[in-house]
Amino acid sequence: MIKALIPISSLLISNALLLLGHGLLLTLLPIAAHASGFSDTQIALTGSAYFLGFVSGCLTTPHMLKRVGHIRSFAVLATSYTVVILIFPLLPEFYSWLLLRFLIGLVISGLYMIIESWLNGNATPQNRGTILSIYTTLNLIMVMGGQQLFNLGSIEDAMLFSLGAILISIAIIPISLTRSAAPAVVNEVKLNMRKVWKHSHIALIGAVVAGLVTGAYWSLAPIYAKDNHFDNIQLGLFLSSTVLGGACFQLPLGRISDKFDRRSVLMYAALLGAIVSLAFVYVPHLVPAYAGLPAFITAFFWGGACMTLYAICLAHANDNATSNDFVEISSAMLITLGLSSAIGAPLASLSMGLMGSDGLYAFTAVCLLLFFIIVLFRRRSHIQPSIIEEKEEFRTVTDMAGPTAYEMDPRTEVDTATEKP
Repeated sequence: MIKALIPISSLLISNALLLLGHGLLLTLLPIAAHASGFSDTQIALTGSAYFLGFVSGCLTTPHMLKRVGHIRSFAVLATSYTVVILIFPLLPEFYSWLLLRFLIGLVISGLYMIIESWLNGNATPQNRGTILSIYTTLNLIMVMGGQQLFNLGSIEDAMLFSLGAILISIAIIPISLTRSAAPAVVNEVKLNMRKVWKHSHIALIGAVVAGLVTGAYWSLAPIYAKDNHFDNIQLGLFLSSTVLGGACFQLPLGRISDKFDRRSVLMYAALLGAIVSLAFVYVPHLVPAYAGLPAFITAFFWGGACMTLYAICLAHANDNATSNDFVEISSAMLITLGLSSAIGAPLASLSMGLMGSDGLYAFTAVCLLLFFIIVLFRRRSHIQPSIIEEKEEFRTVTDMAGPTAYEMDPRTEVDTATEKP
């Protein structure tokens, strides 16, 4: 495996630096917006702009890759990201931040696509699943590391913005100096909701729910923490606990879903997420020292339940799909996730307007309970068409990946020896 990683080591280093800076920005921007006097609704709308930009980047980046290739595209997008970061403290106005966050979503999805297509081009059917797992784990670790960098400065000055810009700028160096050959140009992302709906109603509904919940979290969880009097260190640990929970639970829940009906796993994960969300609403009023270990433990289990939903939904959608359908279905699922994430943040902000910071997790509780009820009635009225032996093996993937990550799955490999002419 070490031999397989050596040719892509510079690419993984660039990815690590990029995600370190990006993880810092995911935490910094909502808090900086709050400090600049933005309302919860305005902060949520800037989060929605980010997810809309992410979807736009999935659709537009292939055209850039066809024109100038992978290395130049990476340099252009990373440099653009750096410029956008440095503009934030200069224009602390809502409409400016709306545009800037849209641009961040656009460039980061393009950067994901470039990295993933490069990894896919250097992978083989024998090591592709392992490389995908390493890439997924690296993403989660670097985002958690970036969240901890928030403790190094104050939002009153521009130092943290500069640090994020520095990390992303440095990320250009390893990939620019690599001697590895650039991969083939990625295909354009196609949106085929009918195919996803045909393969699994629950998978598509689950992608919508996962988007609503995680979109609200990424945009407003830092505000929830600040309103509950978390200091900067506690805030970083709180957010990292959520991501860590998602990382720790993803593979075990995925393996369980390989052995049993995936709908059952989704149903109970949603129920757990709803219960933990309700704990976020009530526990702060019952536990005096909430902004500490109680919050971190609760966040860990919330991440374990909610940050794993999308990967299991994706696996369920592809259980009855052929290898020719896999990338197209996965791309449609990802875009569905992005669009619903853009909707989730403003809806959660309305709940926060009615209930205060507790409204964030009250919103996620309602979404997850509705999904639990839908899956419960769906299981009773519809027998799963595939038997357990026909299931494809679960593959780890995060909701932070781009559409090209799904091409790395070994299931996309077509056995040409068995193809009919």
